[in-house]
Amino acid sequence: MFIKQEYFFWKLAHDLVSHQDFEILHVNVDNSEVWLEKDKGGKVQVIRLFHGQFNWRNQLIRDLERVKLQMKQNKRLFRGKRLSLYCLYISEYPPVDEWENVKQNELTNHTQTAIHYLDDDHKMDRVNALYEELGLGMQVPDLSLEINEHEAEVQVHYMKQLTAANQRKKKREGEALFTFGKPILTYVLLALNVLVYLFIEYKGSSTSITTLIEYGAKYNPAIVDGEWWRILSSMFLHIGTLHLLMNMLALYYLGTAVERIYGTLRFTSIYFLAGIFGGLASFMLNPQVAAGASGAIFGLFGALLYFGVHYKRLFFRTMGYNLIFVIGINLAFGILVPQVDNGAHMGGLLGGFIASAICNLPKKKQWGFQSLAAVAYTLAIVVMIFLGIQQTDEESYALIQVQQSQELNEQQNFQKAIDLTNEALDKPGDFEAELLFNRSYAYTQTGQLNQAQKDLEQVIELDPEFAEAHYNLALIYRQMGKIDKSGRHADEAARLKPDNEQFQELNQSFNQ
Repeated sequence: MFIKQEYFFWKLAHDLVSHQDFEILHVNVDNSEVWLEKDKGGKVQVIRLFHGQFNWRNQLIRDLERVKLQMKQNKRLFRGKRLSLYCLYISEYPPVDEWENVKQNELTNHTQTAIHYLDDDHKMDRVNALYEELGLGMQVPDLSLEINEHEAEVQVHYMKQLTAANQRKKKREGEALFTFGKPILTYVLLALNVLVYLFIEYKGSSTSITTLIEYGAKYNPAIVDGEWWRILSSMFLHIGTLHLLMNMLALYYLGTAVERIYGTLRFTSIYFLAGIFGGLASFMLNPQVAAGASGAIFGLFGALLYFGVHYKRLFFRTMGYNLIFVIGINLAFGILVPQVDNGAHMGGLLGGFIASAICNLPKKKQWGFQSLAAVAYTLAIVVMIFLGIQQTDEESYALIQVQQSQELNEQQNFQKAIDLTNEALDKPGDFEAELLFNRSYAYTQTGQLNQAQKDLEQVIELDPEFAEAHYNLALIYRQMGKIDKSGRHADEAARLKPDNEQFQELNQSFNQ
């Protein structure tokens, strides 16, 4: 009868895999053990089939303890999901002593467990009950043991081979999803970003706003004036070594993964479509000068999420939870750190997901869906351009000019700072005082004290509590020999900023 029990075991396993959509988790042909899984409406059904004779209740309990250990060792496969475990024992006879109350013992705190002991007296009744529990209706296969032993042996051999072949096929299909392409473009992009960074450092400084704008950073006023190529060129510029290293590390890991899944052609489209989408989102939401590959890199996150939508089980078994955690950390970091361009990050993530829908995964063609995704992408681009143009005002332009003129003064490029502020003061917005102050400093350094004096007096008219303006004006008046005026402004600077040692020292010099 042993071979007939084997026949029943493999016939049941074959039906669950071939007709009931269960997938094989593990097969041990020698020990007649099979683990199956099916995701049904967010709830995972796991079936463990075992062919063996248990003469005593304690033997059954020891086997269940082994099952419990295996579930713990493989808990990462099922984390975050509701789990039902069905332990099926195929045997000719049940244990001699009472074993039914074993059903009350749950294997884990979070796992609903059912035990079905399929001995010869109850085989079909318990199979019927199992299929009903699994929600398989009346699709119970013909598992009759009315078969001669030779035929049963032939069938067992065939079904073992079929099950093993099915498992190998599924494994190959899973591996093939991650090896469709080779990461060629990823390495090209890494090299290009590093070379551009070195070029910018050679020409000036990658942390210089002036240099960044000169060589293609995202600069809204220039974009509105027609320099739309900046959306693309800014993807290859980075602000400082740390920015470059962080982005290149992310590009290496994400790029190689996405390019292997999607292939080089699709990867190229996704990377640049996501980068453009993220750049325009930054144009719409962020008035500051911006640069970096972050938008395109977040697009690669979006591409992996799109892969997860289509291969949910494989996604969560491999990268899924870690990927979602990393995205969450990055988005939280962006919210907490003001300097981070959240518009580019969020836009890149969404753009990468939509771009992946446009390109779709290899060997998947859904022309209607892909066309709809392309229309959605185009409409989003148009909306972002329109809103970005509407929100690029004098205010954001003047703020950047303040930063640039301050930077030029720090670089001792005083004449350029004067020229820049002269132009910016035509449309100063709310930053007239700051622009005048920066110009006054440049005038002072070039010996144009009268011009510097006028600018500082105008600054104080606009903002009487601008302590630095009072201090600088005090120095100019003293240099001009106007001691009374110098003393008044020194006193005012010291009053406004009592903790500033320079201000206090200058004020005390007039009181000695």
